[in-house]
Amino acid sequence: MNVHLYATPDGFGPVARWVYRRDPVRFTTELTTLRTSAWPAGHLLLAAYDCDGAMGAALQMRDSVLLVNGLPPTLAKESAVALAPARSDLPAVRGTRSTATAFSQAWAEATGATVTTSFEETLYRLGDLVPPVGVVGEPRVAVDADTDLLAGWFDAFFTEAFGSQSNPTASRGVLAGVADAGGHGVLWTVDGEPVAMARVHGCLLGMSRIGPVYTPPEHRGHGYGAAVTAQAVRHAWSGGARDVVLFADDGNPVSNRIYRRLGFVPVGENVQYAFTA
Repeated sequence: MNVHLYATPDGFGPVARWVYRRDPVRFTTELTTLRTSAWPAGHLLLAAYDCDGAMGAALQMRDSVLLVNGLPPTLAKESAVALAPARSDLPAVRGTRSTATAFSQAWAEATGATVTTSFEETLYRLGDLVPPVGVVGEPRVAVDADTDLLAGWFDAFFTEAFGSQSNPTASRGVLAGVADAGGHGVLWTVDGEPVAMARVHGCLLGMSRIGPVYTPPEHRGHGYGAAVTAQAVRHAWSGGARDVVLFADDGNPVSNRIYRRLGFVPVGENVQYAFTA
């Protein structure tokens, strides 16, 4: 077993091409994370090989969660053992149920960490778009003057959806990263006032991901979230996307129903486990 750590995506490129680029839908989060313009110092990029030549890969998101969707369960134990001395403070792991469970169990054995489930989510891919009808308002693409509004909505989304501590600075950084990677914000407006938003990642290998989608509480119940999501799909198509994907929290039945009605079809399940000493 050979585990290799990389400091930047430059050296990691051949691994990414072999593991991630063969399935842009499944590895949507890994591919968009790698497109980050300035790779955060100290964030992990890991490649693992066994004696039969099988290859796996893992990398950290901006919030330091380790994405192990590309690390087969058979490589989890050795990878965790190799990684533990260098990164014992790993906060969480995310991936398909099989990959994340295998790694979290191996991590607990290697470090003594306690493992708890943070959240579970479904990966959807659009089939045939069925846009909502009769929703009041109209869409537009976000502009620089919307930056403060969008940063605040990003912060509210992460706080509400994941129980994160409010961090406007971090949310503004995420927003800046969207533009740097060719993405956009799409707004739904009523009488010129924004009432909902959706982020659209720039097209990558024919795939574009939507998310987050957010409607402030005072504007919910009017179909604005569905309307802005449908417009985000059209925006992704205009950017060259063949596959449009998004994630929905399994604990939010409302958003899951909306996405299914719009024509999104479940194609995978993800789970995130948190580690505490």
